[in-house]
Amino acid sequence: MPFNLAAFMQFIAFAPLAATPAPPIAPADPVPARPLPPIDPSPEQALQAYVRGLRSGDLAELERLFLPEGQFCTLSEAPPATAACRPFAEVLPGWVAAPDPTAAGRVVERVDATPRMSAITYELRFGGDRYIDQLLLYRTDAGWRVVAKTTAVR
Repeated sequence: MPFNLAAFMQFIAFAPLAATPAPPIAPADPVPARPLPPIDPSPEQALQAYVRGLRSGDLAELERLFLPEGQFCTLSEAPPATAACRPFAEVLPGWVAAPDPTAAGRVVERVDATPRMSAITYELRFGGDRYIDQLLLYRTDAGWRVVAKTTAVR
């Protein structure tokens, strides 16, 4: 087989590239994780944020508990009885507009449909009124979140 000078020159020209390992790809700079608030082990403990937020007027406290797209529904007192629902993101600012340092709440009844879903009847005293709330909570990876609320003023 005759010597092929062109093939040999091509081999010599690319040989250093083939023998040189590629530099390692540097890992991306890690994004610092935002610390998550501790997960409340029970819906009752999670609902303590409800009262704390109403006492202090702390909107962020309520936003950690109430799912923004969750629903707050009321039933009209006058006939015909109609239901009106609004997302929590719309109503929470009004709830903290007039904080009540004497606000208090207690769980009247708790019914767990699953380990991650709980229905709670809650009595809340706030702003001189007594409310009976029906709250539906889901346990998410971020903790217990209220996804729906209906209320009656007594």
